[in-house]
Amino acid sequence: MDDQAPPNDDEQGRDDQIAALAEILEQVEERLHDLEAKVDALGNQEPAERKPHEPAPWVWYSPPAAAEDDPDSDLDPRFTVDNFIGWYNTTLVGTDGSSARPIPDCWRQHTGLALEVAALAYSWREANMGKGATARDAQYWLHQWRPAFTDRMTRNWVHPDCLDGKHRRSPLAPRSDRFTLSEEHVVVADNHRETGPEQLDQGG
Repeated sequence: MDDQAPPNDDEQGRDDQIAALAEILEQVEERLHDLEAKVDALGNQEPAERKPHEPAPWVWYSPPAAAEDDPDSDLDPRFTVDNFIGWYNTTLVGTDGSSARPIPDCWRQHTGLALEVAALAYSWREANMGKGATARDAQYWLHQWRPAFTDRMTRNWVHPDCLDGKHRRSPLAPRSDRFTLSEEHVVVADNHRETGPEQLDQGG
């Protein structure tokens, strides 16, 4: 004789509810797995990449032309820096009396300023152009790099006369940049090649 009593209606109802809840939980778990898979797939997608010369959406004005815009160009960083300075002086100069002064024409004759200007130009490109540009870096450039640069330019690198268009020599003698030096070496080497044999013939 079986001593186990048949389940009453309350017990049967509870068992049915537990079974229904278990089924619902199983469906929820399956949906969660599906959502996780979709989120992972979205995270692994490559973002749409800007081309190296393409400005980011927050670049409000046309960016300065640069040697890097065309991989086949024979232009060098001097082109990039020169164009950046022109763009800077028409875009980022402040009101009268402010510290946001234009970069003077004699910047090449001040070695410290020349280093700073080149770094400023390329840090701007890094923050604002191509696939690596981020709005956070662009804001940091505006908030930190630019004002710190203008402060050092006016206090450390140039005389106030330079800022007014009347160049005053710095204590350090001007130096040729490495691109100019390289071109000068090529010219010297070419001259040696052209005149060397002739000089040997004259000496013989």
